[in-house]
Amino acid sequence: MASRRVHLFGGTLFWVFFLGIFYFLDMNNWIDLGLTGGLEDLEFHGIWIVLSFMVTHFGAQLPDYDLIWEKLLPHRNIITHSVFLPLLICIPLYFVSAATKFLVPIYAFYLIGHASHLFLDLRPKSWKGAALIHLFWVNDDGRKTFTAKASKLFLLINGIIVLVAGIILLYFFQAWI
Repeated sequence: MASRRVHLFGGTLFWVFFLGIFYFLDMNNWIDLGLTGGLEDLEFHGIWIVLSFMVTHFGAQLPDYDLIWEKLLPHRNIITHSVFLPLLICIPLYFVSAATKFLVPIYAFYLIGHASHLFLDLRPKSWKGAALIHLFWVNDDGRKTFTAKASKLFLLINGIIVLVAGIILLYFFQAWI
């Protein structure tokens, strides 16, 4: 299992990579962020960069917050380590307006951070116990888990879905208005 430090490092790598792509697309006029104009919006850009960095790292750590709620949810459960949690968090995107348009790429960076966490969880020390994906209920036989192969596939598919959703939001965010 990846440690918190590894998840933060992975989130940073994903953030740098996708922020670079985001600015590259804007500089080549494939998307319009208003970033290639004068320096009058530099303060906004600084705030936006800090926000995107923070939410990427929040997304990179959020799936492991289930450790705090262990009495409710086992670690690596199907809610926090899947597309379900990002879907819940991104519900406010439905209400985005012209005034709040800048929030869409912020959500995109949250999704990118969440995807980095899922991808890094594909490399545990061994595929036993806590490394497996757990169902959120416990029955008389104990907690139910996926097999090692099913856990790998689950993390990979959900990581790809979340990453693609983040990329789509990043590229097409102007269409949300």
